[in-house]
Amino acid sequence: MKNFYYFFRSAPDKSNFIIFGKLHLIILFVAVLVSVFIFAMKLENRILELFIGSTLIIQQVILYTWYFTGKYNLLKEGLPLFHCRIAIIFVGIGLVFNKKSLMKIGSYWGIFGSISALLLPGIDPFLFPHITQYSYFIGHLFLLWGSIYLLHVKKIGMSEMDLKNLIVFTTTYHLLMLIVNTILNSNYAYMNAPPFNIGDGLNPLVYSLAVIMTFNIVLFIEYIFINKNTVVNEDCEAQYN
Repeated sequence: MKNFYYFFRSAPDKSNFIIFGKLHLIILFVAVLVSVFIFAMKLENRILELFIGSTLIIQQVILYTWYFTGKYNLLKEGLPLFHCRIAIIFVGIGLVFNKKSLMKIGSYWGIFGSISALLLPGIDPFLFPHITQYSYFIGHLFLLWGSIYLLHVKKIGMSEMDLKNLIVFTTTYHLLMLIVNTILNSNYAYMNAPPFNIGDGLNPLVYSLAVIMTFNIVLFIEYIFINKNTVVNEDCEAQYN
């Protein structure tokens, strides 16, 4: 019981996670290994979809239960407003309930967000072992694998109109996060400050516009390099149906 309470403790201490240390490299190896396996898949697998989707949903439920009961930075950190957390929820619900619109948004946000988060982890200030560490890596690993599955195996596709809607949705989200961050003094979507040091003196408005533009450019690049052939295939299938 003592170990249980320690695992779910809410009093922060410090993080002992070493970026590109032995544990981090093992996690990255597992991420790549499973990703290669999914890339090698030829057919859709409903059992795999349910497993990935259910894992993502359960991970989020446990995490937010801890935020709510432990009251650890509940408003500043505990709201489901970060890019990857929204993507996790969308991919999880999308896979379990076969909601294509959620799959599209979640996978496009998730492929970039999960890779960034796994390469440069933003770990909460707790010594290992702790719920936040397990939740962080399980969530981002399964988000990566779910996004790869959706884009490469399930080939969910995205039309030009889908892309325009995604850009509008993403831009609106970032603008709303500016308001939320002002009210809560938080840093959702990293709209107030980046997750890494880029120096001082950057104009807040310029920085915010840079975040919005960068994210939209990434989405557009993903559309070109990941989804273009899928859209063509969908158009061809539509002609024959």
